[in-house]
Amino acid sequence: MKMEDKLLFIDIETGGLNPSEHSLLSLAAVVWDNKEIIDSIELFINDGKLITTDEALAINKIDIEEHKKSSISPTLAIDKLLFFIAKYFTPEKKITIAGHNVHFDIGFLKNLFFIKEKDFSSIFSHRIIDTSSILYYLYLSGYLKQKTISSDAAFKLFNINVDGRHTALGDAMATLKLFNILLDLIKK
Repeated sequence: MKMEDKLLFIDIETGGLNPSEHSLLSLAAVVWDNKEIIDSIELFINDGKLITTDEALAINKIDIEEHKKSSISPTLAIDKLLFFIAKYFTPEKKITIAGHNVHFDIGFLKNLFFIKEKDFSSIFSHRIIDTSSILYYLYLSGYLKQKTISSDAAFKLFNINVDGRHTALGDAMATLKLFNILLDLIKK
């Protein structure tokens, strides 16, 4: 069975938890089509402020001085992201974003689009797919016996090896693998 819907899995690494205060440091996007990884991109971003917390940097292990050497401006990051998605998605159909706890990522992504004065909602659908919500639903329905909502717990439960944990691309790829496993789980 061939599915007609492509999804864009995203993940980000940030300087903190507040999209209106902390810097977006990296963004990954992975194109999913019929359980296959079509292509991916990872962008390292320097907003000129690089506002971070010690807690965030302890988790994502980003060295700010090294980050400055390979990062690009927010406007260039949006241009590169739009060029990337234009290869796989048509403007006639809004893109469905997928991820784990993806509302967090979308908050930062919307701020990035605001900087470039691009209309986020003209490109991306208001509908999203969140693997955290799917896991919670499966737990509440009794399908999963243990409450597994965090990505760490989900990756452990389903034996997903994460190449580059707490990097945007590593986590986006692992979330896509998790989504595919959940699809197969439901089919059983």
